[in-house]
Amino acid sequence: MRALAAALLLAAAAPEHAMNEVVVAALDRALKGEAQALKGLGIERRVTIAPSWDDRTSVDGAGLVTFRSARSGTDRGGAPIGVFSAALSKEELTALIQAVRNLAAAPPPPMRVEPYETRVMVEAVVDGQVFQFGTKAFPTALAPLQPLLRPLDAAVQKAYAHPLRSLLLAVDPPAGAPRNGPLLLTLRLRNGGAEGFWISNPMALPNQPEHERAELVYAPPLVFTPGVQPVPEPPMRTPLAPPPGARKEEPRFLWMPPKGELAVQLQAHLEAGNARQLALRAELYLDEGEDRVAGQPRLRGSVFSADVTVPVK
Repeated sequence: MRALAAALLLAAAAPEHAMNEVVVAALDRALKGEAQALKGLGIERRVTIAPSWDDRTSVDGAGLVTFRSARSGTDRGGAPIGVFSAALSKEELTALIQAVRNLAAAPPPPMRVEPYETRVMVEAVVDGQVFQFGTKAFPTALAPLQPLLRPLDAAVQKAYAHPLRSLLLAVDPPAGAPRNGPLLLTLRLRNGGAEGFWISNPMALPNQPEHERAELVYAPPLVFTPGVQPVPEPPMRTPLAPPPGARKEEPRFLWMPPKGELAVQLQAHLEAGNARQLALRAELYLDEGEDRVAGQPRLRGSVFSADVTVPVK
């Protein structure tokens, strides 16, 4: 903590970068409430991992924060993806502009980011001037950015409570799982938002590696014993495909109505071995193609259900 405080103190005392002087001046005008500076103002943070993760948090000059998530955070199950939006207070917007102003005035040294590493990028546009900064998601690299990242995280939590278009995946727990054989599952797709959208139909996916696909991930659940560290078994993956007898001409897309739910039945083939129980998680990768279909919104991304535990028959 002392090292972090010292680093922030040095950053605050450092001279303003000449290349960012016009940006800092424009941000100062926005802080004074000048209408021209606030008109078209934008602040955006992107968190990306090539090739499939791109979360974006943006704030405009009116204080509207929009969070776009294309993958369940940290791959945890039971979390929705989609577009979420809420209004910030004047004080919250001012704090964000001030944090961007401070970062532009004294940006930390750039740090090399490898293609496989998580990248954090900050961009701001104010009065036509643009500031950009990127680094890797490593504690040392992110420490100078925390005065900006903390209020952005709070803004995300505020937006997350107000979905515009969201997709949540859940699995109806089956009565049991076969030791070796097919398992029929009902997947429930829920839109918690006020707007409808298209999604790729899980019944019509190519189910090819690294492409749009539906998968079931399963493994024996961890058993916790006092004083003993449980050793997890490597999870198994198997495709989730239409069951026998399903119609062959499935539509390419499904419409998710506002505040609506769709149920889809898919089948997986399990090989449970000697397990007495299995923890099951469904995963949908619906991220190829465009964000719109004939002008209508389409939600792309990867979403995972929460685990359900079932006995092996």
